[in-house]
Amino acid sequence: MMRFVLIFCGVMGVAALLQELLLGASYEESGLERLGYAAGFALLLAWWLCSLNGKDLLRVLKGMAPWLIMMILLILAYGWRHEMGASLGRFQATLLPQRGFSQVPGSLSVFKSSDGHFYVEPRIQGVLVRMLVDTGASDIMLSRAAAKRIGLDLDQLDYTLQYRTANGLVRAAPVILEDLRLGDLVLRHLPASVNAGTSDSSLLGMAFFKKLDSYDVKNDLLTLRWYNSAQR
Repeated sequence: MMRFVLIFCGVMGVAALLQELLLGASYEESGLERLGYAAGFALLLAWWLCSLNGKDLLRVLKGMAPWLIMMILLILAYGWRHEMGASLGRFQATLLPQRGFSQVPGSLSVFKSSDGHFYVEPRIQGVLVRMLVDTGASDIMLSRAAAKRIGLDLDQLDYTLQYRTANGLVRAAPVILEDLRLGDLVLRHLPASVNAGTSDSSLLGMAFFKKLDSYDVKNDLLTLRWYNSAQR
């Protein structure tokens, strides 16, 4: 009898743990109903285990243990999936700073690169483009290589714009980007320009940052925030 009680209590303990992990502790009517089903199952399982001799019981318990541990680990992984996703994103951002990671919905945090600059990698017209964050620049400027990759016809561009930079006067052609996506931020029909020179850097200037709700830099971490993820 004592063996049956011990086995029954053990099975009920495991059932209660699984209910806590899967559904949370609940003493409402639905929770008590589920507990009743678990008790019935525990009675049957305890009766079956008690019918086994010592060696067979030990063999069954050894066989069940790995599956039970695996089930608990899978449940824990599912319950912590959001936290694990954020940690994996942060790990990826350490290796590839321009990819960034999201701490909360509607934001993106980017580590400073080894050269002391911040880079982001938005998807422009479906193509990933690595861009230097430059709050000193007024506009979004693509290199000729980046412009070609996103499908712009360089021969049809009219280089009528002029920008005064630290390296002198730069000519550029005005363009409209059909869409720019960064995280869940979607910007459509965004004015930009294409650099007429040979620079291979694309710049993300204030024309982009004015679309955000806020941004800041703390401890070599740039955080962009757009609290409403709707198209802008």
